Amino acid sequence: ETRLRRSLYSPLYKEFEEMLDNSVQRENFLQFATQYYRSGLPLFLSDFQLLKYQVIEALKDSRHSTCTDNSHLAPHPVANQHAVQLVKDDRYPHESHPLAHLVPITKGIFESAMLLLPPNSIDKTTQFPEAVKSAFSNFVCTYFGRESYMAVSIPNEAVARIQKAVELSNVPLSVLDCAKDEVLFLLCTDVFAGYRKRLEAQCCST
Repeated sequence: ETRLRRSLYSPLYKEFEEMLDNSVQRENFLQFATQYYRSGLPLFLSDFQLLKYQVIEALKDSRHSTCTDNSHLAPHPVANQHAVQLVKDDRYPHESHPLAHLVPITKGIFESAMLLLPPNSIDKTTQFPEAVKSAFSNFVCTYFGRESYMAVSIPNEAVARIQKAVELSNVPLSVLDCAKDEVLFLLCTDVFAGYRKRLEAQCCST
């Protein structure tokens, strides 16, 4: 069903992904989504990127048996009423991270780790590193918690899979990747079409 839904939007989604690959266009789009749609989805993507970087750094550190202070990468807890102020910044924190040019925003955590870590060092069963468990919990509570005002509106089955993984303490690197795909799909179908129309209107008025 998910594949069928996306196939209907495949030309639009391809254009959407190409736009996201351009840092300037991406920033303009995310600011548009925040300003005109009052969407919290850009904040989800920003925090997802930060968590992704933290996971990759923790996996690298574990291979070298060293510790790195990643506290600056922790996603915003639900209790932080000012978390949404992040999207008002001129630049998103993940954009200036050393891994930003290596890890596209469209890639999931598992796929990104596969790209950057040595071959055969991880597989589909590899779990979230212990050093990242607190940040992971904050992310899940913020964006999938029933009482969270920042919870994203994605299919219930996607949220249920994440919650079940947490309950079973079986948290593979790919556990959040489907949710990220759903958020991107929402941004494409609900926001990007309006963004394109606005750009077209601006071009016509000049």
